[in-house]
Amino acid sequence: MSRKQNGFGGKSFGFKSSSGKIDVGKIKTSEGVYPSNRRYGSVVVRTIIEEQNKNSNWAKWRKGYEYYNQAAWYRLEEYEDVTQEYVEAVINSVLFQGTPEEVKVKFDGYKFATKNSDTNNHYVIKRSLDEEADYNIGTVREIIPNVKNDTVEIKLNAGPNVEAVFNMIGDRITDGVTSATIDWVLTAEGRPALFIGKTKPNELAKAKVRIPYAEMQASKWFQDRDSNIQELVNEIVYIPDFYQRRPVTDLAEGSVQDYSTFFEVQTTLVEENQRIIIFDYDDEDLLPPTLYDIAELPENSLVLETTGSSSIEGSFIFDKSLYQPFYGLQYLTGDLAVSEVETFSYVILPFKIQAVELEGDELVIESVPFMAELKGYSNLTDGSIRFAPNSFTKITPSPNKSGWQDLDTDVNPFMDEVFTTGNNLVPDTIYACSCPSYSKAMLRTPQQFQDDGTRKNNRQKRYPLPTAMSPNDYEKLGINQAAGIVESWATRKDLREFRMCKHSIAAMFIEHIKVKEPNDYPTLESRESFEEKLRKDIEEVADEFAQSYKRGGITALEVIFAMAQALGMDEVETAYVVLNANF
Repeated sequence: MSRKQNGFGGKSFGFKSSSGKIDVGKIKTSEGVYPSNRRYGSVVVRTIIEEQNKNSNWAKWRKGYEYYNQAAWYRLEEYEDVTQEYVEAVINSVLFQGTPEEVKVKFDGYKFATKNSDTNNHYVIKRSLDEEADYNIGTVREIIPNVKNDTVEIKLNAGPNVEAVFNMIGDRITDGVTSATIDWVLTAEGRPALFIGKTKPNELAKAKVRIPYAEMQASKWFQDRDSNIQELVNEIVYIPDFYQRRPVTDLAEGSVQDYSTFFEVQTTLVEENQRIIIFDYDDEDLLPPTLYDIAELPENSLVLETTGSSSIEGSFIFDKSLYQPFYGLQYLTGDLAVSEVETFSYVILPFKIQAVELEGDELVIESVPFMAELKGYSNLTDGSIRFAPNSFTKITPSPNKSGWQDLDTDVNPFMDEVFTTGNNLVPDTIYACSCPSYSKAMLRTPQQFQDDGTRKNNRQKRYPLPTAMSPNDYEKLGINQAAGIVESWATRKDLREFRMCKHSIAAMFIEHIKVKEPNDYPTLESRESFEEKLRKDIEEVADEFAQSYKRGGITALEVIFAMAQALGMDEVETAYVVLNANF
């Protein structure tokens, strides 16, 4: 059924059956079970062939290659006031901002016309390390594949930035040839080196900062607003030190409650001499401050940078089912997990100000309640990194075309040679897309009209209903905060695989990365019907471009969403960015 073909695919694009031969792809197979009443609780049962057709990456590759050939894309550009010309849009940002392992990255990208988004556009955002970044997570010392447990682990010789792996769960790492998605970071005993807890929806975290009022009075921004402290409401506060790991003994208060399926940690942290940045989030900004390098914010947006005290309190829940497999027959309790944690940090993105009051010579600023995460870290000495087995890719110089590279997405880590001992590991270059095929999410509720008063069909009716295979409640704690703006059906497994779509594949071809033809072919019957659909899609490209041009300036939501994925943000951070973006 499957066949490996490298390169562009050559003549494999034609699918006429040979006379006098029986093609197994033409043999009629029994159909699956599809309930006519698709309500909650109903189950769709596909046959093996139907499931193979559905999961095949070949259609994505074929469409992406055709989009590249048809030049069905725009380069993202911005207008340069000085030269009065359009130039390629590049946004500078920082990975792991506020930690000792932070590294500069840059974003650029492409726009593809479509009829399946409010703006009639999908965006591919490329994340790459800054050319001047001297970064070294470590080198591979040992590769440990385990076919029985379907796991692949590596042991590291630690580099100066080794603890970056704590922030790369679900992100991709590369040695320059092999790339893969990090699934777990484990201790020398094979137990999780990272525990992540999320605040409950009805008990969101709160932060409070105290700063000298005299310094605020000296601020030009404050003086321009008649020294009215209420002008600070809805502005943004950023506390970089919250990201930094600190000993668990620093907690002013902390308690652990144990339950059958989860444990809860209640914490209060009070810190003195904290760096506190307050800036004006201009409503005309296209991108939320959480996606920028804070140091690169426009100078006139800074309200005040000072030193003060901060506190945060919240209740965080940890899903036991994620960690129990690593403890075997030993029952995991909250106390056991906490006893293995040596340091911790909060994941707190820049937050909005909800209330301000003057107490003596101090200005007390309270945050809007927000979704946050509490991370607990164990000792990584002689630990290991576990990768998702279906996430491996390899990129090598193309022997057939100068200046091109070949990307193989069908790497089997149990059979193929992966990673090279001695090579430095760094965060990988990522092509992230805002389309549902890549993100397993649908952005925004549908628009009322398309163009010239033409009614646009309600795309929301195509949102997947909750099923037994949907993400569980814990996985969706964060993203549910942005319901109505984004609807996601991505599971943990979906987010760990090598993700691609026709748009990201086209973007790689544009940048001279020759994505090899996947070997997971659908049936011949499915391919023939696909070719007819592809022909119609290509015929509609001109019309899609016209609609894209008319509606392209409505919102930057798709760009923001794609950038959040390229930054490696998890669902809690992504929800925050989406909620605080301007539409």
